[in-house]
Amino acid sequence: MTNNKQICRKCNIDKPLSEFHSDRRTANRKRTTCIECRQKHRVVTHLPKETYLRLLEQQNNACAICGIDANDLERELSVDHNHETMQVRGLLCGLCNVGLGYFKDDTTLLSMAMEYLVVHDGIG
Repeated sequence: MTNNKQICRKCNIDKPLSEFHSDRRTANRKRTTCIECRQKHRVVTHLPKETYLRLLEQQNNACAICGIDANDLERELSVDHNHETMQVRGLLCGLCNVGLGYFKDDTTLLSMAMEYLVVHDGIG
């Protein structure tokens, strides 16, 4: 990163700082994802209300992974999507959504984590 440019963590393009929103939590006071990439993401994750409600109904008003009832949550379910194809997969509670993110949506890593839990069940 130079003084007036940084690389977007999504598109990996070195861009002027003016192409990033402000963020007081970072050292240079700019977000790590450029405005263009954020807008593309927003198109996918900010569904029209009727589309969101239809998905919610299809999922029986619950997280598609853990099944927690949406009414039991403080926040509404997150719109989960494939980061490569930008296709919506379903609605997830915050914990399940973040969990997939930590595993980078990698089924091999998730399988390895499941195997780890099976092997080490009851230890500790």
